[in-house]
Amino acid sequence: MKRILLFCLFLASSGQFSSQQSADKALQTLNENFSQESIYILTDKDLYLSGETVWFNAMVFRNFTTSDISTNFFIEIYDRNKKQVLKKRFPIFNGVVQGSIQLPESLNEDIYFFRAYTPMMSNLSEDFQYLEQIPIYNPDSPKKLVLDKTSSWSATLHPEGNSFIQGIQSKIAVRLHSIGTPPSQWEGYVIEKSNPEKKISTFKGLDGNIGVFTLTPEKDKIYEAVIKDSEGNQSTVSLPKVAETGVSLQVLSEKDNVKYKIQNTSQSYPYYTVVANIGDQVVYKAKINQLRDVFQAIPTNQLINSVLQITVFDDKENVLASRMCFVMPQNLLVSVPEVKAKTVSTEKRGLNSFDIKSIKDVPNYSVAVFDPEDKKSLQDENLLSSLWLTSIIKSKIDRPAQYFSEKRNTEALDALLISEQWKMFDWKEIISGKYPTIINQSSKYISYKGRVTVNAKPAAQQNLIMLVDGDISGNQIMEVETDSNGEFFFDNLIFEKPIKITYQINGANAALKSRTNVFINPANTFIPLKKDLPAVEKYKLVDRNSSSEASQSAEITKTIEARKYKKEYNEKVTLIEEVKIKAKKKNLTEELNKKLSSPLYKSMNEVVFDFVNENQSAASSPNILQWLQGRVAGLNINFENGVPTPYIRQAKANIYLDEMLMDAGSLSGISASNIAMVKIIKDGSVGMSGSGNGAVLIYTRRGDTQPKAPESNLLNTANLNFFVMEGYNEYEKYPDSDYGNSELSKIGYDYRTVLYWNSSLEADEANPTQIEFYNNDTAKKFRFIIMGSDNEKYTPVYFDKIIP
Repeated sequence: MKRILLFCLFLASSGQFSSQQSADKALQTLNENFSQESIYILTDKDLYLSGETVWFNAMVFRNFTTSDISTNFFIEIYDRNKKQVLKKRFPIFNGVVQGSIQLPESLNEDIYFFRAYTPMMSNLSEDFQYLEQIPIYNPDSPKKLVLDKTSSWSATLHPEGNSFIQGIQSKIAVRLHSIGTPPSQWEGYVIEKSNPEKKISTFKGLDGNIGVFTLTPEKDKIYEAVIKDSEGNQSTVSLPKVAETGVSLQVLSEKDNVKYKIQNTSQSYPYYTVVANIGDQVVYKAKINQLRDVFQAIPTNQLINSVLQITVFDDKENVLASRMCFVMPQNLLVSVPEVKAKTVSTEKRGLNSFDIKSIKDVPNYSVAVFDPEDKKSLQDENLLSSLWLTSIIKSKIDRPAQYFSEKRNTEALDALLISEQWKMFDWKEIISGKYPTIINQSSKYISYKGRVTVNAKPAAQQNLIMLVDGDISGNQIMEVETDSNGEFFFDNLIFEKPIKITYQINGANAALKSRTNVFINPANTFIPLKKDLPAVEKYKLVDRNSSSEASQSAEITKTIEARKYKKEYNEKVTLIEEVKIKAKKKNLTEELNKKLSSPLYKSMNEVVFDFVNENQSAASSPNILQWLQGRVAGLNINFENGVPTPYIRQAKANIYLDEMLMDAGSLSGISASNIAMVKIIKDGSVGMSGSGNGAVLIYTRRGDTQPKAPESNLLNTANLNFFVMEGYNEYEKYPDSDYGNSELSKIGYDYRTVLYWNSSLEADEANPTQIEFYNNDTAKKFRFIIMGSDNEKYTPVYFDKIIP
């Protein structure tokens, strides 16, 4: 997908362009080689107990749509002393991550910092990595967390465009910087220092972050703002010194246009260049030979909701003024899925059923249903505020989600952006050719660099044969060729558990085998955090026997009770499963899959059709691919030159026959009676070849269904060296509560805060997708949060409502 689809380059000029376009070229280089990604994470809860599991859904964005750069996601947890508690790695599929983290039982009660990043993000500024604090409680810890009710604030003043010039009216943003909770109400007035009794202008706080007023400064005068909150706290802040000359930039963000006006009271320039960028893409450029006292318009009909930076350059590419604004704050473009209730029960442990109607070109969603009394912090931050604001603005913002709610204050958002400076890149640096250094390359999925030596010398241009020692040892043999330095590289592997690789150089004699060594290093790995952690906010630690009152004690108590419920529920489930195991045979399809599939041909998200233990009614189908049509969401069978060809999400899928890459025409002679299993993998990468469009895997019948390994005699594994490749951390499936079982219904209490959790709900464009969940013991309403990305329209998919 081209990243420029919904962006347009406007040319508005009163003359001809100069041949010098270094700002454009610099930004293009940044976009192509150093593009900044951002991360939003939704956790299943806002606080945890030590020993609990943290489930999360994450989305990775680039230029306001899901990123296609990174396929590896790193997440770490630090204590307040920057000691790393644990780290995990998960794969990214189509910009989406599903993960789970088991917290150690030994964690002391405290605030912990969750850090997340991709390989590309590790090369760029750490300020744009995900870093959030989460409280973790432990009743056995010697200290306990309590809310820190102390609150203080300071203020700064920011003229529009960072210019304060005599005789030119300017908007001034008043920015409050709070430690703890900001004041609910605050106001102020402006004075000239030599005449403090006269109020030149007054203002009120628009919210806990920002206020705004206008002022036309006069020469040699010193201005101050006096700010007071509702508690009587007061601060006096000086405005910048009034400049006699300079360049000013005024901006109005309207529904149909972003308007700007440039004024210059200093030296004249041959021309000015105005560049507007969204992220690291130029969306507007104009050359202006002569300034006029009117607003110029940037049409918004081909732009998207986003932070837009407007920069004014002189003829030598020096920045004269800049200003950020939000595109179309009055009209937020969000794709909203339709949720229709089929069965709603507010009874204790009642069964609920809802239909979610799909959005065209959106293959899956992240869906969570909460007891609305227990998920409160999303009022402070959500997908929209993360994507549109805090991924760009990294200073502390109180309740950023308020700027994108139904009752949003667009004037407040504009004033907030006046108070900020663009920090994703520096124009002066990139124009001069100073770019980040790429150390951690963003290769596909699990990737390794290797070096082969024989007698401690590089084995150049040699074929290395490798045997994957997995569930069916001897089935999977791979071959790579070393370069002139004896090095090789492979990527696009997806597996969870470590796999053992035995190796030898093709044709090597016994003497060389023992002297052949392979040294490997992962291409993508964890990068230590360099910057200091921010100060802990809103909480403090006190002795557990202290009389200090913990204001969240009720919520913590409920969390402890919920853990007791989970323990009791798991014990019941374990007992039921033990009975099932004794009464029933093992899952035959699962066993068949284990027998037939080698480690590199497995996926965490796969669809399996068992032809050995189930009647699939495929005998009447002329071709196994035609039989698959309509059976798997996202899989379509198209005819190309008369040959049925599989496509997964509009991309041609690979076909494997007994894990050998084949073309579609080779399947015409295979009868359904000779097929043991068919498997669909939609994740992208399959096998050692590393192709990335998903796959259809067909396994033929082999006697007792054990796969044959005719090549196993190529490699005598006795006395050979080996190495081990580490896989991804295993994702623990979110536990469902099934009260349809009479034994489970006997559990004493149910205080679950999460009633339904699905990180990747597949959508069917033809029919609504149905979800079902059981209520807990107390909820009377349900909070639905549905997330995704409509990449074709460059809009987020977001639904956050309480039903009924």
